[in-house]
Amino acid sequence: MVDPNRQRISLSLERVKSCLNYLGNPQKRFKSVLIGGTNGKGSVTYYLSQLASNFTELKIGRYISPHLVSLNERFVINEKPVEDSLLKEVSEAVVEKIKQFEEKSNTSLTEFEVYTIIAFYLFAHEKVDIVFLEIGLGGRLDATNIVDSKDVLCSIITNISFDHMEYLGNTIEEIAHEKAGIIKENNYVISAAEKPAIEVISDRAKKFNAELLTIDTSGCKFYKDKNIKLALIAWDLISSRIANVRAGNYKEFLSSLQFPGRFQFFEDQKIVLDGAHNPSAAIELRKLIENKFSDKKVIYIIGMLDKDYEGFLKNLIPEGSTVVCTEPHSNRKTSKELISNCVLKCGSKAITAPDIKSAIDIARRKEHDIIVITGSLYLVGEALNVIARSNFVATKQSPKRYEIASSAHIEPSRNDV
Repeated sequence: MVDPNRQRISLSLERVKSCLNYLGNPQKRFKSVLIGGTNGKGSVTYYLSQLASNFTELKIGRYISPHLVSLNERFVINEKPVEDSLLKEVSEAVVEKIKQFEEKSNTSLTEFEVYTIIAFYLFAHEKVDIVFLEIGLGGRLDATNIVDSKDVLCSIITNISFDHMEYLGNTIEEIAHEKAGIIKENNYVISAAEKPAIEVISDRAKKFNAELLTIDTSGCKFYKDKNIKLALIAWDLISSRIANVRAGNYKEFLSSLQFPGRFQFFEDQKIVLDGAHNPSAAIELRKLIENKFSDKKVIYIIGMLDKDYEGFLKNLIPEGSTVVCTEPHSNRKTSKELISNCVLKCGSKAITAPDIKSAIDIARRKEHDIIVITGSLYLVGEALNVIARSNFVATKQSPKRYEIASSAHIEPSRNDV
């Protein structure tokens, strides 16, 4: 659908702005909510989209990155990924127009920019009322941030920690500056960030006359609790700006949801999948594992992209653990040998495997109660394919849901975590 040879990243809004203008500015035909931050932005986007889809009569869109298995997961309407036929029809039409624009303007859009423009065009085409937009990388120069303040209901910044430092900066303040770029003039921003990041966010809000709502999540034990609290407060604001919102026990509803790939437990296979991929997320994942499986023997399967693998492993793996080191199917992968060497330095046993299927096979042969697969959402997506095929063999149920991506792998751009 999109040329995989397109440039992965080139931070700027000018190309997207000009191209969307050429296409008639489809992003102006619905209201948007921008959700950024370092960790939890995907979950908060999912929670808010679920609330809007279930407690209003509005047509709701959700745009995320990356997908786990199927590209369709990036383009969701009323909590259903768009059908293949619709995505194919719209994307082919949009890509053709983008090529015309590129020829006329002598410029070239990145892969992520093309996907974002397809999303805007698709949601406008389907007459969606509100779209929840997960920021790709940073915020200030992310393609999703092209939406105008008058079309935005609010901006949300979950938290700020170290990630993508080569693009966002080497200090929390520098990263916060990029993330805070999604704050819109004369609008609202909600954040659970802590000092010193919240001070940067506050300064930006004052500069743009935006009302800042800060949220204290220090009493929340786990990430899910923090994300739900943030989503509920954001929903209070969003629902006050739209009509005919039904009452309900929103907290109970959100607590019942399982966002795929986020501490997703397949009890029958004794496998936990979690897309944690940076040191701060590793701390939270370790807390969850120790809380739920404190008396269990855990084997880890870890494969990562070009991330801080040393900080991740040190924060996650207890000394004396067994870790199967593998690699996601990506040119951005961290080699299994580098991960293995770091695991050994941390005082644990390391085994290498060429891919996720081999890694799961190795882990299953070892003595264990639980297998935890983590380090990358792309690795989690690959694991879902393996798990689905295992279920197919055991139950003879069709694994079609998980096979779409295996025939059309999308190389992760650097806008994808």
